[in-house]
Amino acid sequence: MFMKNIKILLISLLAVFIASCDKMLEETPYNKVTVGNFYTTKEGVLSGVNGLYASLRDFYGNPEFWIYVCEGPSDLWTSPYGPEQFRFWTIDATNNEILQLWNNSFIAINQCNSVIEALEENPLPGLTDELRNRSLGESKFIRAHYFYHLVQQFGDIPMPLKPTNTVETDIKKVSSDKVWEQIIEDLKYSIENLPNEYSASEYGHVTKYAAEHNLARVLLTIKRDQTDLQQALLYAEDVIESGHELMPSHTMLWDINNQKNSEVLFAVLYTKNEELNGKGNAMYKYFTSDYSSQCPGIVRAPIYGHPWTRLRSTQYALDLFDSSKDNRYKECFRNEWYINTPEYKETVFNPYTKQPEQKVWEDGELVMVTSKERLTKEQVLDKWPVNVYLPEYMRQEIDPEKDVQSVENPNAPWPSNTRFMFYNFYSYLIKHQDPTRMATGSNGQRDVFVFRLADTYLMAGELAHLLGDNEKAAKYINVVRKRAVVSGKEDEMKVSAADISIDFILDERARELMGEMHRWYDLKRTGKLEEYLNDVNKNPELAGKFKDYQVLRPIPRDQLLNVTNPDEFTQNPGYGN
Repeated sequence: MFMKNIKILLISLLAVFIASCDKMLEETPYNKVTVGNFYTTKEGVLSGVNGLYASLRDFYGNPEFWIYVCEGPSDLWTSPYGPEQFRFWTIDATNNEILQLWNNSFIAINQCNSVIEALEENPLPGLTDELRNRSLGESKFIRAHYFYHLVQQFGDIPMPLKPTNTVETDIKKVSSDKVWEQIIEDLKYSIENLPNEYSASEYGHVTKYAAEHNLARVLLTIKRDQTDLQQALLYAEDVIESGHELMPSHTMLWDINNQKNSEVLFAVLYTKNEELNGKGNAMYKYFTSDYSSQCPGIVRAPIYGHPWTRLRSTQYALDLFDSSKDNRYKECFRNEWYINTPEYKETVFNPYTKQPEQKVWEDGELVMVTSKERLTKEQVLDKWPVNVYLPEYMRQEIDPEKDVQSVENPNAPWPSNTRFMFYNFYSYLIKHQDPTRMATGSNGQRDVFVFRLADTYLMAGELAHLLGDNEKAAKYINVVRKRAVVSGKEDEMKVSAADISIDFILDERARELMGEMHRWYDLKRTGKLEEYLNDVNKNPELAGKFKDYQVLRPIPRDQLLNVTNPDEFTQNPGYGN
């Protein structure tokens, strides 16, 4: 099936190429998509390389499947809405998100193979050896990147290394060990042939340091022996010493007007030009709760995101942040909403006069706040008339009908502005928000940070821990924690060698990288997937549903039905066809 899709895609891309070649080259050459027929000239094959970057948009940023296969539901996330198989953990071979992951990846790999073959076998007059090798390094990096996700998700997979324009039905799986070997080979080639940096006009192309980061992650994942870990640490340390620097704060890191910053190692780019932005980056909506349903004075707006409520942080995830010393919750989550209409009037119950009164809310006035922590009656009252949404677990102590003040119950113990978060309204992650969009339904323009330096530091800490050097592990982890510290709490935020464990590292990775498509791989790599997903204290909705065989995804049914060698090309264990 995926080969049939490839054929259709190539035909479609040919039409796109002919219609828009010149315009796309003028605006965003790194997003140029071409096909194999044009890979006989220098210009054609370089456009093909640029097109590989565009293929990453069908993987990062827009497809909804990406958040489910890499983030949740998990220990960190529940899913209020979205695909039922992920929400209720009944994933099987009919799952559409898994099918998209499979098809998108193999279509892109075929595109990579077309470019690689042209670079390796076509004369391509005018193409210098240096540029040929660099282009091969970029192409092999992207191919390795797709194979990395496929082998992580499915285990043994087909591993085509040559392009095809025909439908193939006799398909063989390759062992995951061989896939990892190919990934390592491709990334080593990339490291040897990619530059350290590019000119500003070529921003977005993969560098040597992005390839080193990626290879460090691969070796940390497979960790076949101590040599793998030692080599991975060397790669990570080379990236750390590369001249890239952490941004001073998460606020600055995620400022959409500061996307080309020193912390980013590799990003999938988007553009303000609607004609060239494809479907745009849709990540701004997947984590956003339904804020506009809570107050008529708040309407949907780009600054607050589009409320799709696909992933919601668990209480366990929120409790990982100690806001008294760690700024990351404040900087990465929205917990305040302001009136954004000219004027809104409502009748409120005044807890001081014990009488109803009319409140006129002005544009820009704070009207709702959420708290991830337990608050007292006095703390809620101090914020009146702002509505305060408490953690859901406090419903066990407070009955809104009996314990919250109203006209009918004026002497109840809790002030009238007491509210509770619930399944579709909650504090939400704002890393992916895009306030520059023209309207709530318009396409997002934010780049996707695939690799950034904070992740490198945390990988280096994990590698040092696995190599038995917790002093070094603490040193690298403390660099990341220092950036997040509340002023005056530096000593409290610092960790020592005695604090370091795999569980602590996973907690720190959650605090730093939450929502950046790492969690599934982090838990799987550390052998914690089944333990964490079935822990009732982490995610009560998911606990008990995850089975050990689900560390691999099911091969899509569409693929299984379209092979002529079903005895060889079989379903992953535990799943039906």
